[in-house]
Amino acid sequence: MSTNASISGVNKGEGDSEDDLKRQGSFRKLLSANNNGESQFSTPVKMIDRPNSSQNSKEYALYLQEYNILAEYNLLRSQDLRGIYVIPSAQNPFLWFGVQFIRHGLYQGGVFRFTILLPQNFPDGRCPTVVFQSKVFHPLISDSSGELDTTWGFPEWKRNNRIWQLVQFITRIFLEVDVKMIPVNEEASSLLSNKFETFKEQVKMCVKNSLKVVYDAPSTDDPHYITFSPYDHELHDPVKHEIFKPKDNSENKVLGYSWVQPGSLQPFSKPEAR
Repeated sequence: MSTNASISGVNKGEGDSEDDLKRQGSFRKLLSANNNGESQFSTPVKMIDRPNSSQNSKEYALYLQEYNILAEYNLLRSQDLRGIYVIPSAQNPFLWFGVQFIRHGLYQGGVFRFTILLPQNFPDGRCPTVVFQSKVFHPLISDSSGELDTTWGFPEWKRNNRIWQLVQFITRIFLEVDVKMIPVNEEASSLLSNKFETFKEQVKMCVKNSLKVVYDAPSTDDPHYITFSPYDHELHDPVKHEIFKPKDNSENKVLGYSWVQPGSLQPFSKPEAR
């Protein structure tokens, strides 16, 4: 599942009002008119005329920050991250929603929701905060707050670190549970090291609990919040049928011609017919 956060351009006539601008499919903030009635889209030109204006510098910094966040999301979409889905909030670009599906390992079958909160001075500042929405029994996840201790993967968050790397780290902590992890959940760490079978039972319980809340109502009215609905035979059966329908053999026919002489590995070695 991949959702594109696009920037919608809006053309306005002379009689239109700036208040008519609506956000369409993006968390990008549309700019209103300033106090003297001029559009803020003219800000870059004004910044050239008045480079020392603190107000213009602040506005430019906000635009640049928004660009950085959009660029981070596009980078994330370009990665081959399987079983994990992330999208920025439609209302707050610093808040991202995510869902992790565990396909193998100790936590196999678990569906864990989480949020990523970017620091206000992003891309500078500390590592974004990751908080799981349901109880997850794991050495690196706080039992009380659900916050993931990211220092195991990122001892120091640097400006050249990417959010997709953080998302990749979220998947890795479930697939590679290491007894050497410096824990925030002491009980989970102790059981992992000393009573592994008990640890596995606790993990199975948290996996089972994660499935119980998959279809819960959203905790926010944000349209980008990732939701799921139970299987609907009327709605989903036709799609399932198309997926499993045998393919027409004609689709697998080889197209084109080979120009390689039999017994040779040299391309274009077969002489053309005369």
